[in-house]
Amino acid sequence: MTIVSVTHSTFSATMQASFFNRRLLVNTLLTLAGCALLLYCIKIAIAAHLPFLVATLLATVLGVLEPRKGWFLALVQAATIWLVYTFFLDHPTNNSDSEVEVFSLYGSMILTFVGSFIGGRLKRVFDRA
Repeated sequence: MTIVSVTHSTFSATMQASFFNRRLLVNTLLTLAGCALLLYCIKIAIAAHLPFLVATLLATVLGVLEPRKGWFLALVQAATIWLVYTFFLDHPTNNSDSEVEVFSLYGSMILTFVGSFIGGRLKRVFDRA
């Protein structure tokens, strides 16, 4: 593990050069738990509102947890919900229920990236203030 020090007249910080660390691993496990909640909401929702709200809130939390690596957590969440929904969950036979689930799934994947970006940006702004 390499430690890089950056020093300026009033700013001094120490950064780890490693991308994967314990904090990212813990946040990835939290992301997977959030994926389970999001998939549950997608399966029980009668409209797309609940999954979109849950996806936005979870993704914003991802951005706050990892302001610089939130994109990685968003990628993990989007890939996980797509893979689990596509290959491991039963799909409804009713056409309207199926459309709501698929719309909720893909909309949640998009909102995951948007929410993560917003959460990370807000965290960096509040850290500067």
